[in-house]
Amino acid sequence: MIGKILFTLAVILVVALIWRTRQPRQQQLVPQPRLVNPPPARRSTLRILALGVVSLMLLASGFLLYEHWRDSTEVIFIRVVDAGTGRATEYRAQRGDIEDREFLTTDGRRVFLAETERLETSTIRPGRPPGQN
Repeated sequence: MIGKILFTLAVILVVALIWRTRQPRQQQLVPQPRLVNPPPARRSTLRILALGVVSLMLLASGFLLYEHWRDSTEVIFIRVVDAGTGRATEYRAQRGDIEDREFLTTDGRRVFLAETERLETSTIRPGRPPGQN
C-alpha cells in the first residue's frame, strides 16, 4: 500500500519537473518586456482546486490506512469446533492475525486447524469465565 502511494508521488514529482523545465520556444527567442509596476501574482482557481483535490486525497488515504490498521488490531473471540466430536475451544486473537487455516492468539500461540474443525469468530465476549482463553 505504501509502495502505491510512493509511486503516485514519484509520478506527480516527475510531471511537475517536466512541466517546469518545459518552456515555449517563442518565449526563449523573444524576451518579455520588463514592467515598472508588475501586477501582483494571483493564484488561479485551477491551482487552488488542484491543491484541494490533492489534499483531500491525502486525507482520505490517511483515514483509510488508519481504519485498516484499527480493524486489523481489533481483538475478537474465536471458537474452534471439532465437527466429529462437537468439542469447542475458545481463543482470543487480533483480526489481522487470522489466516485461512491458522491464527495467532493474543498470548502468542499459533493454532493450526484440522480439516474437520471449523472456525467461528465473534466480537461479542462468550459466556465463559474471563480466566479462560
